[in-house]
Amino acid sequence: MRAHENRHSGEMPARLHLRQDLHLARKLWHMTTGLLMVTVFLSGLSRHTAVLLLGSLLGLTLLLETARLKIPAFNEAFVRFWGPIIRSCEVNRLSGTPYYLGAALIVIALFPKPIAALSLLFLACGDPMASLVGVLYGDRGPRFASGKSAIGTAAGVLVCLAVSLVFWSVFPNLRGPEFLTLVMVGGLAGGLSELAPWELDDNLSIPVISALVLWISSVALGVSL
Repeated sequence: MRAHENRHSGEMPARLHLRQDLHLARKLWHMTTGLLMVTVFLSGLSRHTAVLLLGSLLGLTLLLETARLKIPAFNEAFVRFWGPIIRSCEVNRLSGTPYYLGAALIVIALFPKPIAALSLLFLACGDPMASLVGVLYGDRGPRFASGKSAIGTAAGVLVCLAVSLVFWSVFPNLRGPEFLTLVMVGGLAGGLSELAPWELDDNLSIPVISALVLWISSVALGVSL
């Protein structure tokens, strides 16, 4: 009986640790909010209105983040409420939300609508999948200096390629080499942006870098978006 208890007592913390590392609720929230943001943006919302909304949300979020980091009781209540989606490392520093909103604000303000939307889709779909696969299978392959796993990054690239393929296929003016180039460039940029050598939150680096790369590629190809 004692051996049986010891075996299970060793398994349960490991399982609990795995569940905490997976952050499934956070990934679901991340994907849902990203897809909702893109859907609203593509539904006919003007760039001006979108920038005003995102700017207001970012300002409010920064105000709340500053308040919770300065007021321990408020931070405790905040962490208790958002427990399923906040990382332990974010308890005493900025969460990923301001970076997410800031990235959305930048790409929507600066880049053509399709490029901005696709870069946010990369963040909503590719980033959670890369993280999920990395946690589950990352130890089966090499890791980069940043700690990111090659397997997780490969999963992110594949998902971004699939998203890019579906997204660009609805544009009738994109066919042949231009279509294939934008699909490949988008997928690679979206999946590899997390490997940027400077220390930036993925919520910021993935949309901004992939949008910039896509915009430069579209200009080089002479594609009007």
